[in-house]
Amino acid sequence: MSDTVTLSLVSHTNAGKTTLTRTLLRRDVGEVRDAPHVTLFSEEHVLLRAGEAELRLWDTPGFGDSARLLKRLKRESNPVVWFISQTWDRMVDRPLWCSQQALKNVREAADVVLYLVNAAETPGAAGYLAAEMEILSWVKKPLLVLLNQVVEAPSLAAEIQEVEAWRTELKRWDFVCGVLTLDAFTQCWVQEDRLMGMIAGVVDQAKSPTFAKLKETWHAEHVRVFEDSMAVLAEQLTASALDGEEVRTETILEKVGIARGSLTREFESARKKMTAQLAQRMEQTTNRLIELHGLSGIASRQMIQTSRDHFQVPQKVHESIWSALGGAATGAAAGLLADLKAGGLSFGGGALLGTLGGGLGAYALAKATNLVRGGDTHVHWSREHFLEQVQLAVLSYLAVTHFGRGRGSWEDTGAPVRWREATQAVVQDQRAAWDHIWKLAVEQGAMPEVVLREARRLAQEAGRRVLQRLYPASA
Repeated sequence: MSDTVTLSLVSHTNAGKTTLTRTLLRRDVGEVRDAPHVTLFSEEHVLLRAGEAELRLWDTPGFGDSARLLKRLKRESNPVVWFISQTWDRMVDRPLWCSQQALKNVREAADVVLYLVNAAETPGAAGYLAAEMEILSWVKKPLLVLLNQVVEAPSLAAEIQEVEAWRTELKRWDFVCGVLTLDAFTQCWVQEDRLMGMIAGVVDQAKSPTFAKLKETWHAEHVRVFEDSMAVLAEQLTASALDGEEVRTETILEKVGIARGSLTREFESARKKMTAQLAQRMEQTTNRLIELHGLSGIASRQMIQTSRDHFQVPQKVHESIWSALGGAATGAAAGLLADLKAGGLSFGGGALLGTLGGGLGAYALAKATNLVRGGDTHVHWSREHFLEQVQLAVLSYLAVTHFGRGRGSWEDTGAPVRWREATQAVVQDQRAAWDHIWKLAVEQGAMPEVVLREARRLAQEAGRRVLQRLYPASA
């Protein structure tokens, strides 16, 4: 049918096809186990609809014992037709049965073949690769190779080098039209968009108009989720910029460092309330991002009991929030982690605490590192503290948007070094603009809608620039 484009997902057995299928569909399908030949029959799913047009995805059984299969096929004058016409007992010879089902699906249904490989192996170590490429070459369908189970590369250059190694290995087969990283666990919508672009370049000309419509719909939905996500981050950051607690002004004696105990306790109380509100906002933001991305699970499901001695910390805070902050705690972000988890002290403040005594030390610490007086009678998060919150907000988005549905319910898995470096670079480059937002809220008392409008614009810019750094066009 000209209004249907069909993709067949094939691979050697136990490479993660069903897991990737779940990630692409944003729903749980099939059975996932760490064992060979779990999928016995090809299963069709509607990946996308755009009017009358449909994009369909087949999850197929995995190839098994590919070398033995190739030897058998080479003995036949028309190997594919012979192989598919045979009757195999799936209980007695499951590898051949599964291979037959996969090959039959590619031959009869596929417009484009997506071949999944385990990128944890080097191309030379994948002993099945040559046999399966030769088998698939007989079907004469365009094929794109997807690198799955990717081990985090130490740098973008190392990741590009890994992809190039697979491209070099596969270029001897002219029906291989491209190689792309698309991990079932750590994919990003930018990579999915690139996959759609590659498919557009190889799909049959008769179906190009149909796929162009599907591709446009796919991209528009991703952009909508991205923009909605940035709006959620902007709401969190606007609330933080506007957040404040009333603390009385100093008396004459307090200004010279005398009898500050009462004022110090007011600052401690203000910081406690603001930290509890901040943790709650972060949790709510994470939950909203999870929902926007079609994932299951909620951030508040897994809770830990924190020490009552840590007066800055709500008694129950989701463990993944602390984990995310811990993974991000480099440079300035370490201060926010300490604020939230260890009693309201930044790393710098923690060092100061040993040398500053009594109420004066605590007050100086609060004013210098965490809280500042605004243009009113309230204390607010300092601009440095606010900038840390911006970085962590972007990192929380990256954690959710990279989480593959095939992994199951959402859970925090930490922020790779590359995410932290890209986020820090972009936010620092935007520092003057974020400072302006902080000044609008803290010093100028701007209306919330004014602050939110600026935060939305800047959050979208930050998100786009971070994704561009992580996924440059050359990668």
